[in-house]
Amino acid sequence: MNEIIKIDPKEMTLLAQKGEAFIFKPEAESALLRLHETILMLQALEDSVKQQIGILGKELNPNFKGVLGDKVRCIYRKFGAKYEYDWKKKADCEPFLKKKEYFSVDADKVDKYFKETNELPMGISEKAREETLSISYGGAEDEENPLIA
Repeated sequence: MNEIIKIDPKEMTLLAQKGEAFIFKPEAESALLRLHETILMLQALEDSVKQQIGILGKELNPNFKGVLGDKVRCIYRKFGAKYEYDWKKKADCEPFLKKKEYFSVDADKVDKYFKETNELPMGISEKAREETLSISYGGAEDEENPLIA
């Protein structure tokens, strides 16, 4: 990644505007794809910078935890559960375990019931969900009709 890459915000805005026309002009697909490829390239560059900051920081100090700037913070964080237990020794661990019990609607069973009866089971209602448009890259799934109704 020693290559100097110039990102022109005006060009990216133009690509985005051309991409917005995708519904009306199939040729706008190339603008949308170029915008996406630029985003991926920038994410890869950021990941590379992040990795280099970590390497250099650990070289300076094996206990390196991060660096703070005025507007940017680069800090090591841990994700996921902090502890785990050996289920074979559950009895020993039990004072330190928290029992969680929850129920969720089995959508497949409800769909099947609805298909058979044309109504939802008693006490079950359809949840209002926000619909968002997602973009996937790599090939059209519906070659026959690019505008899906």
